[in-house]
Amino acid sequence: MLSRAALPTGDVLILGGDLLPNRFGDPELDAIFQMDSLRDLDSFCGRLDFKHVLLIAGNHDWVFERKRQVRRLLKNITYLEDSGIEIDGVKFWGSPHQPWFFDWAFNLPRNGPELERAWSLIPDDTDVLITHGPPHGILDQPFGSGEHAGCELLLKRVKEIRPRVHIFGHIHGSYGRQRVGETLFLNACLCNEAYEPVNPPHVIDVDIPVL
Repeated sequence: MLSRAALPTGDVLILGGDLLPNRFGDPELDAIFQMDSLRDLDSFCGRLDFKHVLLIAGNHDWVFERKRQVRRLLKNITYLEDSGIEIDGVKFWGSPHQPWFFDWAFNLPRNGPELERAWSLIPDDTDVLITHGPPHGILDQPFGSGEHAGCELLLKRVKEIRPRVHIFGHIHGSYGRQRVGETLFLNACLCNEAYEPVNPPHVIDVDIPVL
């Protein structure tokens, strides 16, 4: 799907998960199947006009949960999993977790201690936060249901650290952007709920003031 998107040029391309296909409906078989797709994605990103490509896993990306060694094979992508990177003074942090969702990858019990522990790892000075799932109540309504699929504990942590930008995906029907206080929230799903790549990538500038 990424190859079908109209990607702009820029310094940093951020991929918020769900990049790899599933075929078998079995996590272990799909993890094996995704290994070749991940190599193709890495090669594709190496041909793009970006200085850096950052990737977190999504709930469809079984290979990162079941075959953890594959991340060492990436040559053109920086994979973040409860980890961060600083680029030109901008501090990025990435995490793949979300409250339990249809038995997919990187699920953790809603409002449980595992999610609270994952969000506690996010540094207080994070500028750009990348999570697969959204915070509760912000661009997080699936299928026009009116229900909120986002994480309550993530929202609490975001309010504490107030990043400049919070980027996520997961809920395809809530693509868009919303500013709340000091934070710009971006649901960056390229695909709609029919998995067609119809949404344009978000383009933003993140400037760090010189003190």
